[in-house]
Amino acid sequence: MLPLLSSMDSVHKLLNIVLPLISLFSLFFFLPAILLFKIFSSISRSVFSENVSGKVVLITGASSGIGEHLAYKYAKGGACLALMARREKRLEAVADKARWLGSPDVIVESGDVSKVEDCKRFVDAALNHFGRCMYIKLASFNSSLWL
Repeated sequence: MLPLLSSMDSVHKLLNIVLPLISLFSLFFFLPAILLFKIFSSISRSVFSENVSGKVVLITGASSGIGEHLAYKYAKGGACLALMARREKRLEAVADKARWLGSPDVIVESGDVSKVEDCKRFVDAALNHFGRCMYIKLASFNSSLWL
């Protein structure tokens, strides 16, 4: 039992010397790269920020997922929103939260982007309500329609 303890002690002593050195080397090697990335991404966000205040944004698939988060992002920026999805109750909840986050005007249309009639109705409703359309964000669509 004694030889096993001495070998474990030697492994423990070795790790106490080697692991801190590896950790420090890794810190000094990776930290500058991480800091540079954060600085450049912060600068690029401030230079290339998108001003959507007062602009009209059409978002499909807005009741959940990417479309929902796009609606919240544009609402925080002060954009007027036209939202479309199949689930109308969920879409109304998203619209309420978008209004709370800062969107001055939100309209909702229930519809399916795979149906051309629903898409036309959605765009017409947005144009009739807002009088203009600035951005269209498609969070869900059937790519076979475009091929």
